[in-house]
Amino acid sequence: MRFSEFKRKPPPPGHVYLFVCQDDFLVDESQQVWAGFFEGDWGVERMSSKEFDAISGSDLVEWARTPPLFGPSRLIMVTGPGKLTKQRLAAVEPVADLDRSSLKIVFTMPSRPGRGKTPFPLIEIDALRPGDTVRWLTDRFGLSGEVARYLVDNLGAELLTLKQEVEKLQTYVAGERAIDLTDVDQLIFRSEQYGPFELDDAFLARDYPRSIRVLGSMLEEGVEPILILSKLMRVWRQIFVAKALEGRGSASQLSQIAGVPQWKASQFLAAARKFDWDRVVSGFAELVGADLAFKSTSTHPEYYFDVMLWKLIGQRTPAA
Repeated sequence: MRFSEFKRKPPPPGHVYLFVCQDDFLVDESQQVWAGFFEGDWGVERMSSKEFDAISGSDLVEWARTPPLFGPSRLIMVTGPGKLTKQRLAAVEPVADLDRSSLKIVFTMPSRPGRGKTPFPLIEIDALRPGDTVRWLTDRFGLSGEVARYLVDNLGAELLTLKQEVEKLQTYVAGERAIDLTDVDQLIFRSEQYGPFELDDAFLARDYPRSIRVLGSMLEEGVEPILILSKLMRVWRQIFVAKALEGRGSASQLSQIAGVPQWKASQFLAAARKFDWDRVVSGFAELVGADLAFKSTSTHPEYYFDVMLWKLIGQRTPAA
C-alpha cells in the first residue's frame, strides 16, 4: 500500500508487527502514525536489532503484562532486524499471544522476509516511484512540479536527502519568493556561471566544446561528479523515451512523458531525432560505467567526462 493509505488504515489487531518500508525517512515518519493506531498513550522507542536482542524474553513479557504506573506504554520500533531468527521469534511470540499488552513491537525492514506466511501481521509500503516523490515534494513543500521533478531526476528519490536539500533552498530564498531552477543550480549544483539547462542544451545539440566548457566549470565550482553524471543520465533517458515514442503523440504529449518542460518540447524532440538508436543503446553502457568508476575508483573526473562525452555526442561543432 502507499504510505498515505497506511496513515488512514489501522493495522489488524495485534501486538507484534512486521513493517516493510524501503525509505528510512518514511520509517521515521511512521513512528507517530503507529502510536496513534492504538488506544491510550504510547511512547515510541527506536532500537537496533542488537539492542533488542539483549532484552530477555521474560522482560518483554513482563513489560507487556504490566501497564506502567507513570508515563505511556511502550512501542518499540526495531530497526535493521534482517532475518527474523528462531530465537527472536521465540522471544516475542508470548507477547503476540497475549489478549492485552502494554508493549507493542514493530520490526522494520527494507524488504519482505523470506517466502511463506509471516508469523505476525505484515504491513508493506510500496516503493516510491519518481512521480510519487515529485507529488510528495509539491504537496509537502509547495514546490512547482518543474522544480520537484528536476530535484528528483538529479538527486534521486530518497526522501531524507530531498528534504534536507529543500530545507537548504528554503533558507536560501528566505521565504521571499518561490524556489526556481536557478536556485537549485546555484545552491545544490553551484552552477553560477551557467543557467539550469545550459549543460542539457549543449549535450542535446551535440556541441562537444560547449559541453566540456560547462561541465568543467561545474567541476571547478565544486559540483560532485556523480551529480553531473545524474544530469547527463536524465537527459539520456529523455532521449530514449522520445525516440521510443516517436510518432505516437504530439510534441507536448511526448515531452510530458519524457519529463521535459513544455516550452522546450519542439526543440528537444528535434534534437533527440538526431541521435541514432545504436548510439542511444551503447550510451547507457557508457553512463553505467562512469557511475561505477566514480563510485569505486580514483578516476580523474574531468578526463573521464571528456572521453565519455565524445563517445556519446560523437561530433564536434564550432565553439560558441
